[in-house]
Amino acid sequence: MDLREAIRSSYLAQGLSTSELESLYALAKWKSFDAGTEIIPQYEDSRDLMILASGIAHISTTVGEPIGLIKPGMPIGEISFLDGKPRSGTVVAKERCDVVVFEAQPLLQLLANSPDMTARCLKNISRVLCARLRIANQNLAALMALDESESGPFKL
Repeated sequence: MDLREAIRSSYLAQGLSTSELESLYALAKWKSFDAGTEIIPQYEDSRDLMILASGIAHISTTVGEPIGLIKPGMPIGEISFLDGKPRSGTVVAKERCDVVVFEAQPLLQLLANSPDMTARCLKNISRVLCARLRIANQNLAALMALDESESGPFKL
């Protein structure tokens, strides 16, 4: 897969026009990571937005426990891109990964000049964040149910 195809087939490109896609292509850079390599370290002060083009990556907590899986076409770094705060988790390549990188400042400038494109991109990012939040809520509910079943009817 090449850079253009990786962008075109990603979540971010949904609903974008040909000219808007061309604008994204012009900003994109390609990076490769070997298995076991950190793509993003937690707390890194970067706002770059990425798309996983190939491979599988894990999102991990501060103690190294995997809390999520990133597959091709999915975003990396979208939370920091949106809120401007340091990275909320570590992303590690589970196998060799190719990543499309959009440096934050040029991408933010492009979006500032195109309100329609901004609306579509934010909607696309929001869909991904909502899906991840739903999964997190389901996992939390399952953990709470497990905790309740282990404590039995005689809670102290």
